[in-house]
Amino acid sequence: MKKYSKKTNKEKGATALDISTGALIFMLFTSIIFTLYLQIYKQSSLIKIHQDVMGYAIEICEDIDLKNYSETENLDEYKNYIISKINLPVDKYTLILQQEKYIDTHPGANDIIKKIIVNIKYTFDNQERSIEIKKLKVKE
Repeated sequence: MKKYSKKTNKEKGATALDISTGALIFMLFTSIIFTLYLQIYKQSSLIKIHQDVMGYAIEICEDIDLKNYSETENLDEYKNYIISKINLPVDKYTLILQQEKYIDTHPGANDIIKKIIVNIKYTFDNQERSIEIKKLKVKE
């Protein structure tokens, strides 16, 4: 009886092509995971900043509701007062208060309504951003 034997090549380990393919796949997936992590971190940081800014803006609007119509006439003094009251970090955020009186756009009308614009500006990821809330104040 004849024995048939098949010659097989001996495997000598990983070749350069195997190593380079593995390194390429590892770098590809590592960079994708790192990019996704960075984007998630940026979005969560931006959401946190928006939460803080909206909280400050709502506190300002609530304080405007508690004030009389005449107490919000001089917005420069009121701005300094509200910054100290709500502990707004002026190194991170810039508060801009503006008012538009109804009498300015409609001459001859009574001075009973004004619109106060609360604008808080901040910088995130080298971009200037802002949140603006408009509040009506009615003379009682």
